[in-house]
Amino acid sequence: MAKQLKHPLAAMAHDIKAPLAAIINLLELIEHGYVDDVLKARELAGRAHAKADMLLRMIDDILDYTLLAHKTEIAREPLDIMELLRESISTMKHFVDERGLTLELHNQEPDVYTVMGNRTFLIRTFNNLLMNGIKYNRPEGRIDITVRPLLLGTRVSISFEDTGIGIDREDLRKVFNIFERGKYARRNIDGSIGLGLALVRQIVADHGGAIRIWSRLNTGTKITIVLPLQDTGGEGK
Repeated sequence: MAKQLKHPLAAMAHDIKAPLAAIINLLELIEHGYVDDVLKARELAGRAHAKADMLLRMIDDILDYTLLAHKTEIAREPLDIMELLRESISTMKHFVDERGLTLELHNQEPDVYTVMGNRTFLIRTFNNLLMNGIKYNRPEGRIDITVRPLLLGTRVSISFEDTGIGIDREDLRKVFNIFERGKYARRNIDGSIGLGLALVRQIVADHGGAIRIWSRLNTGTKITIVLPLQDTGGEGK
């Protein structure tokens, strides 16, 4: 029997429905008095909260991708890449600690890399790349973020490298496509609708940059973005 192809919108609806159904089920257990123990009730409420956060990130990805896809004008200002990375790391620290991961930020001179960009979208880029490194990592694994200048200081390279499950060669060719996830990601992780890397690629492109990915199964993944520094002109290719 031929395999039935699932429409991307149907797949997206299913991925959104899953955490929402889990939230409802958890809250119903508490609402109907099936949990008498206060600590157990708090645990279930915490799980519902985590699912709600996951759902919110999905919706944010959809809204941001739609905004960028329609080329809506976005505000730009001089931004310090190191400051944005530290903010992103602070936001994700809870998830890093929860998985027992080691996260390090490596910076090669200079200390300040200024780009003309949109703060919200660049933070979203770093958050998405960090979240991928967290979700698809092994317990007690590593995430290394390395920042270095390129082309006589006209570009900045930002690499996110993890020790996770990796991506096979077939899936690697399409990870930046909308609604695409590798089969190992689908098998191991919920809470993704396949917009994260598509959104990252769009944001990087809209900032005149480029993105590259390297990965090996059971070894890890390295994603590098290159952005033009302020007043350099040209494209980061």
